[in-house]
Amino acid sequence: MIEVKCEILGNTARVSIQDQSIGIRPNDIEKLFERYYRVDEINAKHISGFGIGLYLSAEIIQRHDGRIWVESEIGKGSTFYFSLPLT
Repeated sequence: MIEVKCEILGNTARVSIQDQSIGIRPNDIEKLFERYYRVDEINAKHISGFGIGLYLSAEIIQRHDGRIWVESEIGKGSTFYFSLPLT
């Protein structure tokens, strides 16, 4: 199950996308938004992609004066967030 939320916090809109996946290791989190970065995990070998989607998302959000980040716990899932100014 995936849960998507949008909140207005002052002059900022914050969107969160939460899943109950395998989670992301802390050393991968710091590199996750780099171009072409792919998690090297045996459980993720079946997941296709070029490692550019999160990088492009981060670039677009940052160019709109926003912020993107992720919180994750192994075995419990991940929550991706981004926030954008409303003014």
